[in-house]
Amino acid sequence: MRERLAVAARGNTDLLALAALLLVVLAAYQHYDSSLLTPASITILSAQFLPLILAAAGQTTVMLLGGIDLSLGAVLALAMAVFATYDAEGAGGVVAAAGLALCVAVAAGAVNGALVAYAGLPPIVVTLAASFLWAGVTLVVLPQPGGQVPAGLVDAYNNGWNGVALPAVTVAVVLGLWKLLRTTRHGLALYAVGGNEHGAYASGLHTRGVKIAGYALAGAFTGLAGIGLAVQTGSADPTIGAPYTLNSIAACVLGGISFFGGVGRMRGTVLAALVIGLLTNLLLFTGISPFYQLIVQGVILVVALALKTYLTREAAV
Repeated sequence: MRERLAVAARGNTDLLALAALLLVVLAAYQHYDSSLLTPASITILSAQFLPLILAAAGQTTVMLLGGIDLSLGAVLALAMAVFATYDAEGAGGVVAAAGLALCVAVAAGAVNGALVAYAGLPPIVVTLAASFLWAGVTLVVLPQPGGQVPAGLVDAYNNGWNGVALPAVTVAVVLGLWKLLRTTRHGLALYAVGGNEHGAYASGLHTRGVKIAGYALAGAFTGLAGIGLAVQTGSADPTIGAPYTLNSIAACVLGGISFFGGVGRMRGTVLAALVIGLLTNLLLFTGISPFYQLIVQGVILVVALALKTYLTREAAV
């Protein structure tokens, strides 16, 4: 009982520290953009950050299983390419295009999960190899940047639909569904397998099936991220996914997701993704040379992680 209370306390400390960091970044951002908190600005920023939030949600699912997905960016680009190259004006329209892209991403995730479950190799090795596979498939679907998304959908996504910020609503729905999932048998199994795979197997759980389902769920989140990115930009780029792999891992770690699995909250990942997105924009506002922006961003994230770890340890003492 004491251990559970200690874990809950550490989780709350993580979220509080992350929320404080987000407030600091928002205050700095407000200095350069006084319209930050207006409905129009919130809609635009939520449209910009949604792909990263969804990609980080996919990475969170994998990391909760004790793995890490280096093929996430390639799967995101594949879903993006499938969605943007499908004839949205034809049979089924946008819904059919989104459904096909989502099915492809889920299938890719399930294949990753099956390889991890049955190959007996570390997930980082398996997904690194899979990243080349899915990147190659993406180039077959879309050899160069192109494709097209209906202009009306692009406008509704980036500027709001009848005053509603669709990306913000999507994030709220994802968090709500995740909260429900955690109360189901599959959600509990996800944490159980990630926390102690041998113990979960001894308890009667089909650990390989849980892994495959978990990676498929990660594929669903990643597919939605690819669809969102295609709608945001109005087209697709087969090589755009790589930064999302690294940023999704950074968001998970900053959000308190354990590399060893079984520990972490999705809301922490979402807050961390917002911090990373705002920080990237903030560096553009400051006029720092692009050659140094990645260095500065990396230093800030390292300091933030070190500070959050220190505060968590102090709270646990």
